[in-house]
Amino acid sequence: MSTPDVLLFTIDAGGGHRAAARALAAAAEEKAAPFRLRVESFQQTLLPLDVLKRTTGLSLEDAYNSILRHRWNALMVPLLRVMHAAIRVRRPAIVRTLAAWLRDQPRPRAVVSVIPNFNGVMRDAIREAIPGVPLVVVLTDLADFPPRFWIEPGIDRVVVGTDEAREQALAMGIPGERVVRVSGMVMHPRFYRSGGPAVRERTRAEMGFAPGDFVATLLFGGKGSPEMAPLAERLLDASPALHVVAICGENPALFERLAPLEARASGRLVRLGFTDRVADILAAGDVLVSKPGPGSLSEAFHQRLPVVVTRNVHTIPQERFNTDFVRDRGLGVVVRHWREIPAAVLRLSRDVSALAAMRERLAALPPNRAVYEVVDLLAALVPTPVIPRDSGRTGPEESTGETTADPSAHAHERRAAG
Repeated sequence: MSTPDVLLFTIDAGGGHRAAARALAAAAEEKAAPFRLRVESFQQTLLPLDVLKRTTGLSLEDAYNSILRHRWNALMVPLLRVMHAAIRVRRPAIVRTLAAWLRDQPRPRAVVSVIPNFNGVMRDAIREAIPGVPLVVVLTDLADFPPRFWIEPGIDRVVVGTDEAREQALAMGIPGERVVRVSGMVMHPRFYRSGGPAVRERTRAEMGFAPGDFVATLLFGGKGSPEMAPLAERLLDASPALHVVAICGENPALFERLAPLEARASGRLVRLGFTDRVADILAAGDVLVSKPGPGSLSEAFHQRLPVVVTRNVHTIPQERFNTDFVRDRGLGVVVRHWREIPAAVLRLSRDVSALAAMRERLAALPPNRAVYEVVDLLAALVPTPVIPRDSGRTGPEESTGETTADPSAHAHERRAAG
């Protein structure tokens, strides 16, 4: 019997959706899941309908990333509403195109979405082309940004990482048994193999930091951010006691821009390009300075690392809740502008009791096993082969098409046990 497919749709608008897809694929492989996770670009399936791409050569993904790169985030909400209106107008064509694509593919046992905006369209196309196949929407944000962003009525399973998102799903009419509250945001399995005091000491030594140095780690997404260079300089100028690690990601221009500053910082600045050792670097730091993206925040929380984030007109709408999450739970500091960050970091470095209180609240968070909980949920949705006792056959029979348990209960049980 061939390994059943689970189809996962992702998109390259921002880095979080692709990162979630990679994390789930890695966890499924690590756990030898009873299904093959087939990752597809939702953008590519709808490419014939991308009017923007045909007229300008710029895809919807590219347009979104350009907005982020040029910091036109204040336009995000009106543009989002325009896009939702366009989806409503073109809905029949989008559903037809996606349904036709699904019919041409091997029939999956489940469809997983780690993207917003198109889940209602996805639901309708699945019902038309492959009825009976469940749609599982995994939020990669701490909360929804309604209306019609992540959660739509009629979705078979909605996977959320916070109580607030669970309440949003219930308010949208999703039955409680179809809302799966996992223990956090999906993170790559490598974060469970890194961290701890030994890693902290070794990584700090590799970067040339003494055990007592106060280290601020700058991480502004996979492609960095222009303000990282002046921010690093202002942090170093704020106090000779501050040390900085700047993770530039896939931004060679930023990496080169920081070279002169690193050369004259006398070992107090370490600049890094793209690295898969983010877990180790976070473990080595004392505070994370970042935009309030759910991925970076979840990784910091997992390492019990306080954060300093900004909230202002440039904060993309679906990440505004994240700043409330940080502030209301006392997990870090929220400021209005990046120019306020050096003073906030300096205060934390000098206020031992405030820093200790943040670390205690971080330590009290439940362990985040979300990526494995989602894989277990998908495994429970894949029908189990049945071998008749009296058939005398040694190979598996065809599936009955039924699951052996209610998968929505699995994550709750593991979270309670953990």
